[in-house]
Amino acid sequence: MIFKKSNLSHLALLYALVFIGFSTLVNADVLSPTKISQEQDFIHLENSFIAVKLAVKDGSIRSISDRKLGVDYSFQGVGLEFSTLHERIKGLRVQTIETRSEKVILHFTKHNFSIALTYSLAANDHFIEKHFEIKENDKKSFHIKDLVLEKMSQAESFNEIHFHDDNTIWHCPINLFLRSEKGGCFAGLAYPYWNLEQQGKKGFSLGFSANYQVPAGQVFTSEKYFLGVYRNEGIYRYSQGPYPGSKPNPYISFTGAGVTQHFKGRMPAQAVESEVLDWGEVWAMQKFMRHALPDLPLPEKGYWVWQNGWWAKLWDIKTEILDQLKQSGIHDIMTAHTWYGRGNHPINPPYLNKMRTQSLGFPKDKGVAGMPGPAGPTAGLHSKHDEVSLDSFISGQFTPEFMAPPAMEAFYNYGKKIGVHVSSFSLPGLYFEDRPEWASLQKDGKVTEYLFGAKIDCPASDEFMEHHRKLLEHVFEKYQPRWWGFDGRWLSYWEVPKYRPGSAGLGFDTCYAKNHGHPPGDNLYKEWKNIEKLLSGIRKKYPFMCLEMYYGMKRGGPWAMRYFNADENYYETNGVTMNRFQAWHNGNDRFRPVYKNMAAVIGKSPKDFQRSLLSTISVTSYAKFGEGFHGLALEENRQFLKKWRAWATKNHAYLKVKRDLFACPGFKPIDGSAHIIKDRGFFFLFSPAHKGEDVRASIPINHWLQLDESAGQLYQIKEVYPNKGKLLAIVPYGEDFFYDIPKNAEVILSIEPTTAGSKPFNKLDSAKEGQIIEAFSSEGSEQRLPASDRHYSFDSIDAKTATSANQLSSATPARLSGQTLTGGVNDKALQFKPGNKGVLLGDLGMKSPATISFWIKSDKLQSDGRLLSQLEGPSQQRGALRIVGGNLQVWNASDWPVVVSGLSHKNVWQHLVIVYNQDGTVSGYLNGRKSHTVSASFDFKGIKAGLGSPFLGQWGDSFIGILDDVRIRQGALSEKEIHKLIYSK
Repeated sequence: MIFKKSNLSHLALLYALVFIGFSTLVNADVLSPTKISQEQDFIHLENSFIAVKLAVKDGSIRSISDRKLGVDYSFQGVGLEFSTLHERIKGLRVQTIETRSEKVILHFTKHNFSIALTYSLAANDHFIEKHFEIKENDKKSFHIKDLVLEKMSQAESFNEIHFHDDNTIWHCPINLFLRSEKGGCFAGLAYPYWNLEQQGKKGFSLGFSANYQVPAGQVFTSEKYFLGVYRNEGIYRYSQGPYPGSKPNPYISFTGAGVTQHFKGRMPAQAVESEVLDWGEVWAMQKFMRHALPDLPLPEKGYWVWQNGWWAKLWDIKTEILDQLKQSGIHDIMTAHTWYGRGNHPINPPYLNKMRTQSLGFPKDKGVAGMPGPAGPTAGLHSKHDEVSLDSFISGQFTPEFMAPPAMEAFYNYGKKIGVHVSSFSLPGLYFEDRPEWASLQKDGKVTEYLFGAKIDCPASDEFMEHHRKLLEHVFEKYQPRWWGFDGRWLSYWEVPKYRPGSAGLGFDTCYAKNHGHPPGDNLYKEWKNIEKLLSGIRKKYPFMCLEMYYGMKRGGPWAMRYFNADENYYETNGVTMNRFQAWHNGNDRFRPVYKNMAAVIGKSPKDFQRSLLSTISVTSYAKFGEGFHGLALEENRQFLKKWRAWATKNHAYLKVKRDLFACPGFKPIDGSAHIIKDRGFFFLFSPAHKGEDVRASIPINHWLQLDESAGQLYQIKEVYPNKGKLLAIVPYGEDFFYDIPKNAEVILSIEPTTAGSKPFNKLDSAKEGQIIEAFSSEGSEQRLPASDRHYSFDSIDAKTATSANQLSSATPARLSGQTLTGGVNDKALQFKPGNKGVLLGDLGMKSPATISFWIKSDKLQSDGRLLSQLEGPSQQRGALRIVGGNLQVWNASDWPVVVSGLSHKNVWQHLVIVYNQDGTVSGYLNGRKSHTVSASFDFKGIKAGLGSPFLGQWGDSFIGILDDVRIRQGALSEKEIHKLIYSK
């Protein structure tokens, strides 16, 4: 239904909306259909979770309300903006309004363009989505340069706007968290290349560059913007990315994992900045990602299992491999070779490089071709020929049909006979010698090369991608694979800088060709859309084929996963704990659903095999076998697989709703997850082999697990593995469940409501000598970045030995180490005595510009008294402060220049201000007068900070003296503002 704005009365619109079947919200606690209405100058979209207000005049979002929290977030936005080659189009006015089920479409016109702006809100969503379409009315071709999906300003509802990426070296943008007291909003663009401009906490502009020539007669559709709400839980997730970092990982080893490929040269001590999020932020984005990344079908229902031949090193393709899989109930295998034996990863096979592209033609060989690889070309050949000719083609002769080497054909046919499907994989970065115009070109005109000098074509070339599609479908039609994988460069980006030739490392490697329909040096958008088109076409034609990505799309982050069932996480694994480690980061950094995870069964002995299988089940919705294939030679392992695969199939829905209970695997001697739907589900708990004592897990039985909120409900918790049916506890909702887990163990527990008349009991409690690991407790509880500046008055100390922080907007505790209160400038101050280790401030979350001010008094001449220090991270961090004699010095990563002179050790109060400017300079002020300006900056984001503490906990001496009225502010104060500080007490 379409309404013209000029004839749109409020009553008429409301009548029309009711007529076409929109329901009203009767009870916010009951899931209600989306309601769309108009009142005065605004259009309202609302469901049980949110209400969104749009401006009728321009289609901009004016507010979003969290109906569960009862909080409104107001701001000024824009409907849309975009640029062509000739002008920037903005400030458009709505011409007509169209409503459909769960959608509002606003229509605009400009010159010869028709633009449709669509907002979508489904009944069960806590977010709204926005995109727009542009059509040239005469069906002529036109060029789109860049687009803006949102330009938010006047965002006084928020204390901070926090940018979140995937916490990797690739830094794929995911979303913004717009933070306030009770919760906030999340916003973002479902696309990996953002144009983002942030204006502090006042707002942001978000869009992307297309630089795309829209073909004649086609409609340009933008990427989707999203905006949703979340509530704070007051519990925190700490992450330093899937790498070693400032916080040690004593229970995991990175030796043998593929992480070293991510760095050219030595791996840094801290690859990415650490980050703290409220778990409420994480869970809200995880729910959104289940919408953005749907669960895709697989070849079999239930908990499907397949064999990766590469990871099991199955180069010698004997039929006994297929027999063992058949005995184990596994019906799918991927060849260790690429393209059904025609190639060896990561080199493209000459069989395809030299093929004929116009009318498919494959080089004809002598019919006895072997298969390249570590096992040699004769592996599995089953031929009487003593000499094997590998890729020895007959010049000028082609066959219209793709032919696998004879040994692979025999292997495939035997599998088909016994019901084990043989699949293969390929490199997406192909190169076809008879079409040099498809090649990706460097700036100097040379053909772009991937690993080991392999040339590649440009995915932005429509002709190349169309041929790529035909080639894949030709192979798929012949061999009917139920699985297919891609491994190798696809996006124009070096994900593995270790192997990049020359001095260049991580980063973009775009195409400079002029004939692919993209500007030279900017093929990112067009190649992204071409890859999406190819994958969506495969998914549509072969809906039950499992598609996986290994390397090649990692810079695309979670946005690259829409058409894949899974990818290879971050890098090659080295064990079961590493599998859970990478899955934890997938879920809590990238927010990916469990059904997009990959993990391989790798154990061989019964103990290792069983642990690996249960670990894999805990983090995936289907399993890959790696070296665990060799463990299947044991009947005990085969039976264990069949038993727990059946269990996983029965409880498949629970495996897809994972919440991690503890810190990232490797940080603590226990990790695990909860898999709950409504009022029941399962816990998986794991304890690695370690030298410490057994630990006790403490798990709160509440909505953090995804349990329905139900005060007074009793839950019984039983062991499922290893002691099936053993009743452990009956716990009321809202209380903690305790469980002792031995070292080197894996446990599955069930939780469900008890029957009437049950009485609570828990054989264990918190009174344990030794270590108790609390679920949802991490370093984040001390490092959570507050939304506003810090002000420590030191006028009182609470019972938990944390100062009562008189902060501008919300309290930020600071943990003491024996300091006491004494007389201050006005009321009280904090005294630092010999033996104190300083005050833990947590993560200040700040970089330059910033200002720190305080009153100081000391009666001791100090040779290296540390005032402000980073407690973790690399030594190159700048901004730390120390006292040497009568000087205050600042660390600039190489030296300690003096920023303030004239400090006294005669027990008199002095006022200090240190201003860290945006331009990389620091100015010091003593009692309001400027002292020195030197080069340095303020690096206190993503790490713990300490007041009066040695640098990194080991360099320098703890400060001795008294501090009062410590203020740490984002931004550089003016001299006028500094003068006022002296008289603020």
